[in-house]
Amino acid sequence: MTTKKTRARSPEKKEEQFNRIIEEGKKLFVTRGAYGFGVRALARRLNMSEANIYNYVESKRELWVAIRTKYLKQYYTELKEIVKNHQGSIVDLCVKWAEFFLNFASTDYQRFLIMYLIPPPRSKKIGTLEKTYEPLKLMEYGLNVIQKAFELKDIKEKEIADFFYYMFGVFFGAANVEAFLRIRSKIQEPIKIESDILTPERFRKYVLKEVRLRVENLIK
Repeated sequence: MTTKKTRARSPEKKEEQFNRIIEEGKKLFVTRGAYGFGVRALARRLNMSEANIYNYVESKRELWVAIRTKYLKQYYTELKEIVKNHQGSIVDLCVKWAEFFLNFASTDYQRFLIMYLIPPPRSKKIGTLEKTYEPLKLMEYGLNVIQKAFELKDIKEKEIADFFYYMFGVFFGAANVEAFLRIRSKIQEPIKIESDILTPERFRKYVLKEVRLRVENLIK
């Protein structure tokens, strides 16, 4: 009797499967929280065995690391391209950065939540992905970009750093407000004064205008 050999998955198929695990894992982390589901539940949703899941990630914490790493790299790569190709003024660069941040968050808010708001599950074991994880230092990169953009201006380094963290806080808060404006329903109280209702588009326009004014005031 001969044993039927199974063909090994190609690297492309493995990557496709890993992306399926990441996307479904992202949904579970957002809808159920860090402790509201297990690997078994993830396997059922993907029609996979638990053993197969463990071929890709060693634990639920490792899944969180994999998800966050993927999206941080996306953000980092896209932001670097924007900075590299930018040819306008410092003001235009800051506005472009703000718009990119808000677009990145609104395109996939679950991705944004994993990156910044959903903590990793606790685990006594540190898996391979976590051991080899190298921080991208996104905040450091952003601050360096802003410092270089302002290097010809007579502005103190501390003032530039304060400005950068202030701007990040504005972007971060604005992304969450935009998400609220998009998902509110009739049973949620809208941001409204009489007949004047705030829309995501109107709010985005206002935020970008304020960012521009803030940068212009800094470089006067």
